Amino acid sequence: MSEEKTNPTPLVSVVMACYNSERYLRPAIDSVLGQTYRNLELVVVDDCSSDGTVSIVRDYATRDERVRLIQRTERGGRPAVTKNTALQHLNGKYVCFLDHDDYYGPDKIVTQVALLEAHPDCVAAFHDVDLVNADGGLIERYLGGFPADARNYLSALAPDVYLCRPDFFVFQSIHYAAIHTISVMIARERISAGCLRFDTRFKVCDDTDLWVRLGLEGQMIYVHRSLAFYRQHATNITVDKSKSLEDAILCITENVHRMKGRMAADDYKVLKTRLADYLSDAGWMYRNKSLSLKSFAAYLAAWRWSLAPKHLVHACKAFFAPRSS
Repeated sequence: MSEEKTNPTPLVSVVMACYNSERYLRPAIDSVLGQTYRNLELVVVDDCSSDGTVSIVRDYATRDERVRLIQRTERGGRPAVTKNTALQHLNGKYVCFLDHDDYYGPDKIVTQVALLEAHPDCVAAFHDVDLVNADGGLIERYLGGFPADARNYLSALAPDVYLCRPDFFVFQSIHYAAIHTISVMIARERISAGCLRFDTRFKVCDDTDLWVRLGLEGQMIYVHRSLAFYRQHATNITVDKSKSLEDAILCITENVHRMKGRMAADDYKVLKTRLADYLSDAGWMYRNKSLSLKSFAAYLAAWRWSLAPKHLVHACKAFFAPRSS
């Protein structure tokens, strides 16, 4: 894309939240600064790291004025807090995100800017992601089956490019949010005030919550190509299975409340059943940890949302140790 001073391209803000990130930080930053699209800023917020993170970012900032470092003076303790700090300091028309241990393909930003400029009524664009191991080896595609899964909610715009229909938020609610944090680009001026904020009650589902709310804001564009890479390794925050499940329950509960009256009765029933299933999983998890009262409460809540008798049966068993296999 042309970058003549008489017709400047839109500024893009890339948000990166860091905490003790030195291991993978340089490849992540390099992937932003190496974009074929040049008119961008990289806003790095450090959450009181104790390793070499700040030194690395400062080194880049001295060599490339597009890199900006913001240091929190108090530990936020979770990504939502750090990302919200970054969102207060952006200059870009468009915003996207990159976790410190992941990296972009070189054409990610130019592809998404072109689509959003061509479709001014769309609030965001997102794409597929390659899941890779710690060394960058391919594991699988994140959204390989998405066009088939969401076919009733998509319209083809071009080869491998789809327009999400106005009711795409229904798919996001009863199936999966589809957007990955590193895959999205948001047109800040096209969404309502207050939407672009991560809910700090969440530890791991703050992004999922935002993507569903974004789906309610307007139509989005999906690119069925991998334009970024999500690194899978032992220190990923999502490896905490218990916290992930509890966060998912909170997220779906919020969604049940906000979707009331916004979707067909059959879809809403599916959403409530989905919540009940997650609560049932939590009930089993708590039972295995000998947390009988929490297990009972989870099963009882599952029954209240679905009225399925099986949840009452499980609630009665909450006070007994699981039968060993």
